[in-house]
Order: sequence, then structure tokens, then C-alpha cells
Amino acid sequence: MSEMRVIDDSGEIWHCQLHNIKFRFLKEGLYVRIRGATLQYHEKSYRTFGLRNYSNIINLPYPCKLAQDMMFDEPSEKAAFETQ
Repeated sequence: MSEMRVIDDSGEIWHCQLHNIKFRFLKEGLYVRIRGATLQYHEKSYRTFGLRNYSNIINLPYPCKLAQDMMFDEPSEKAAFETQ
């Protein structure tokens, strides 16, 4: 099991536990689309979400329209998260 940090469109950082074997292609800095996520284990103080058995994570290449819409200033967001 590994922990994944995801930054959504609003700039909020979410955390999720995932299986290394199923999602071994995930690397830091990728643009992804997650289908089948659940807020069943959501806590207000610590933004977490879960994945169902049928959840999919799709890696988006940069030139696609969805990835361009998700552009943000990664270094400043990462620095802000680590100072919290």
C-alpha cells in the first residue's frame, strides 16, 4: 500500500491509500483522472478519499485538453503543503 496525494481543481490536497500492484504506473507530477472514488472515509480535518474495487486512474498526457485545464503552479503548491 502507498499513499497518493492529489491536488484538485480548487487547489485542495487530498490523500488516498492505493495498491502498488494495481497502480504501479503512477509517478509524481502526473495528471490523472480518477473514476470510482468514494468519500466514505472522508474526515473534515484531513482530506481523504477511498477507492472502490472497480476504481480506475487514467494517466493524462500533457497536450490533451483535460490536462491543460488542470495546470497550476506546482512548486508553490508543494511548498505551501509542506509548510503546513
